Amino acid sequence: MNTTELYFQFLTANKLMQLATQSEKGLWVCNVYFASDDGGVLYWTSARHRRHSIEIEANPSVAATIVHDPDKKQAIQIAGRAQRVSLDESAAVHQLYGSKYGQKESRLEEVMQDTPESRAYWRLDPSLIQLWDEVNFSDEPKQTVRL
Repeated sequence: MNTTELYFQFLTANKLMQLATQSEKGLWVCNVYFASDDGGVLYWTSARHRRHSIEIEANPSVAATIVHDPDKKQAIQIAGRAQRVSLDESAAVHQLYGSKYGQKESRLEEVMQDTPESRAYWRLDPSLIQLWDEVNFSDEPKQTVRL
């Protein structure tokens, strides 16, 4: 199996991503539940007043990791740019996110309120993706994914 196929397989099989942001306060890591599209872009929903959301608005450079199987030492590491999804695109992201977690119309209604206290959908566009996979690449577990 090639690295791109494994990347999409790991994205489909997992729900939790650790997201790292940075500001003048320093580094921050949080957990978010994510969905992905056919292009490998990751999406999640978070309140706009959360620390990671505020930091993304100020500095879109982020990193993330998704642990697929800790016992088999399989994971994804990602560097890229994050941003709030526009209101025009939020309905499509809502459908994508809901296909993984179940549709909650209240989620989209809160996003569409578009206030600093409301939720938003966010996206991470990867610029670097690396797999760590000791099962499929035992001789060289660190592999770069090219989308």
